[in-house]
Amino acid sequence: MRFLPDKPSLGFLRKEAKDLLAALRESSPGASLADAQRALAAEYGMRDWAELKSEAERRAAAVPVAPAGLAEALATAFGLGTVAGAPSPVSFTPMGRCWSITTDRGRWLAVTVYDWITASQAEIGSRLRDAAVAVGVSAPTPVRSPGGSLIEPVQGQNWRVHEWLEVGPTPVLPTPSAVARQVGTTYGLLHSLAIPSESPMSWYLTTRKSTADWSGLLDRARAAQKPWADLLAESLPSLADLNRIELDADPADFILCNSNLIPEHVRIGHHDELIVTEWDFAGSLTPALEIGAALGQWTLRPTFNEKAAIAFRDGYLDAAGTWPKLSLSSFAVAASGWLNWTYNCICESINPTDADQADTTERGTLDLLTHPMTRAGLEELLAVTDA
Repeated sequence: MRFLPDKPSLGFLRKEAKDLLAALRESSPGASLADAQRALAAEYGMRDWAELKSEAERRAAAVPVAPAGLAEALATAFGLGTVAGAPSPVSFTPMGRCWSITTDRGRWLAVTVYDWITASQAEIGSRLRDAAVAVGVSAPTPVRSPGGSLIEPVQGQNWRVHEWLEVGPTPVLPTPSAVARQVGTTYGLLHSLAIPSESPMSWYLTTRKSTADWSGLLDRARAAQKPWADLLAESLPSLADLNRIELDADPADFILCNSNLIPEHVRIGHHDELIVTEWDFAGSLTPALEIGAALGQWTLRPTFNEKAAIAFRDGYLDAAGTWPKLSLSSFAVAASGWLNWTYNCICESINPTDADQADTTERGTLDLLTHPMTRAGLEELLAVTDA
């Protein structure tokens, strides 16, 4: 699900709707602007265009204010100079809120990160990011603290800072073919680097909840009187079917991969180029497993997009020259990631730990259960891309 900026404008939303209309017309030539507006509202977890406009107006009238001293503390921690004004909120993400900070040395983007993203983990991502930029991938420039670290604790959270970069929105879904081709090219460039990686795969991509765990989650949802509890109950057989896709990977085939190059971690540049904003999830995968995860993110949301899948493959071939042999097990990481994300979103929706995120999580849970990843969808995707 897409996240609205903290200060959205109706002009911003109208531009996104027009972009989405062009994407919809690739598969449905008769799609109208009203169709695109409804689809965009659904991407943001809203019922319709009117509700989306109302939410944008509400956010514009209730702009978040940074905690006292945050900008100064970040400027000190990262050596940014003297703060020249109040920090401006940019957007809220699952990791927290991002802030724009202006100092006498320039403008910066401060980003909260998960606790498990340590300085050493950030260095792994930085290694891949630097190599990627050297072969033409666009990415923001990170800032190191005076002590040389990419991650610093400030006011009880871990932060990193980038030099400010003017960018457009995240790509619309369904993914336009031209964007999907660029995404495929980006993956082809990254995999062609073939940077060795001996660390084990992330536990998040290899472990899954049991049938008992999902049943217990349903009981909790019903006890909390969640309106989507029945939808979760109907989804359990499909979730169990997805859970049976087994991982089959040889560690000898591991390379250093971005591991989370999802639509939410990409921005469109001024010349329609893709800018990859997130590298801190980098870790070991095989090319086939990362392609499987990528196809799940870029071509199955909100429903299967065959043209985007083919464009992704063509872009990858342009950059890498060869397309890995895929099987259903190539989508094991995609399945694990989707199952764990869905489970965690439901948990957060039942017992919110962050009031600022509670409403977004509730809408996100409904979106996940309404547009689930399925084994049948992955099999259809495999048939198209492995032809």
